[in-house]
Amino acid sequence: MPKKIMVIAGEASGDSHAGKVVCAIKKINPDFEIFGVGGERMRRCGVEIIYDVSDISFIGFVDVVKNLKKITRFENLCKDTLLTRRPDAVLLVDYPGFNLRFAKFAKENGFKVFYYIAPQVWAWGRGRVNILKNYVDGLFVIFKFEEEFFKRYKVKAEFVGHPLLEDLKGIEFLEGEDFFEKYRIKRGRIVSFFPGSRVHEVKMMLKTMLDVGEAVKNFDVEVVFSKAKSIDESEIRKIAGERFDKFKFVEDPHLLLKFSHIAIVKSGTTSLEAGILGIPMVVCYKTSFLNYIIGKSLIRTDVVESIALPNIVLGKRVVPELIQSNFTKEKILSEVEKYLADENLYQSVRNELLKIKQLLISETDGKTASEIVAERIISKLY
Repeated sequence: MPKKIMVIAGEASGDSHAGKVVCAIKKINPDFEIFGVGGERMRRCGVEIIYDVSDISFIGFVDVVKNLKKITRFENLCKDTLLTRRPDAVLLVDYPGFNLRFAKFAKENGFKVFYYIAPQVWAWGRGRVNILKNYVDGLFVIFKFEEEFFKRYKVKAEFVGHPLLEDLKGIEFLEGEDFFEKYRIKRGRIVSFFPGSRVHEVKMMLKTMLDVGEAVKNFDVEVVFSKAKSIDESEIRKIAGERFDKFKFVEDPHLLLKFSHIAIVKSGTTSLEAGILGIPMVVCYKTSFLNYIIGKSLIRTDVVESIALPNIVLGKRVVPELIQSNFTKEKILSEVEKYLADENLYQSVRNELLKIKQLLISETDGKTASEIVAERIISKLY
């Protein structure tokens, strides 16, 4: 009888990472029956989707409270599916608000539980470490310092490398002719802006970024904005107004980063992608006042003191961070001007960022993070 795995990935990035693991599992053993919560990437890899991630993409504490009924229905569906179909293992990918609760439920009901992409308990919510310790059979982490942190708490954690290296592998040596032609972008110094992949984020950040974009045009640079595929153009037009047509908006974030001279990025995954590619950046973030106050009260700084992933991985402040009240046109423009005016500063930051890639590679025979996770899970099921 084929083995069964239930996978839960709660948002688009989790769907992407989970999909790569599923594809790696299927490559080793095509007979695995895999079902769960995800999106298009998991579906393409042969997962039976019982609930689509697009219906549970909430951001911030306030948004979660507003959708409690929907979340409860979703949770009950997952529990019923687990108990009815009885998989040999559960693989939880990121999405800690839900997945930590589900890990406890699954383990208490006798299921083997694996977790890929650990909750950032080193930054906030330290009490969640006990859930990982007591209810997770294998924790696969994507930063080396996480492995060391979790082992201090006697959590079974293994550093497997970072999945972003897989996403960026194909673009490092591209010339980009098609990219420049498609979007009619002039080669030269590109200053790019990445306001986020959720409407909430774009509402909070795009207008200020547009203000900066208008000012930066005076420095003989090409200004280009990233538009996430997860957001309809109509939403961007609503927020940007008539200024939408004054700028280029592109849907190829990795290529835009690759050919950028400087990037202004929302904190999170994009900042790490820029770091891997060695692109000097300004890391920004702004949320609602209530979300900010709640989040700030929960942050722990004994392990990391930064919000920008490049700074966290490098263990020091390399790129500027402009958060909440510091996220202003004047302060962003000041940091961009420093990069443009001081070539020594620019090259120094770039050289530091180029060290990130090596810090994200696992020393496991050149295998990707997805392949390592797939192998580890399969080995524990036989």
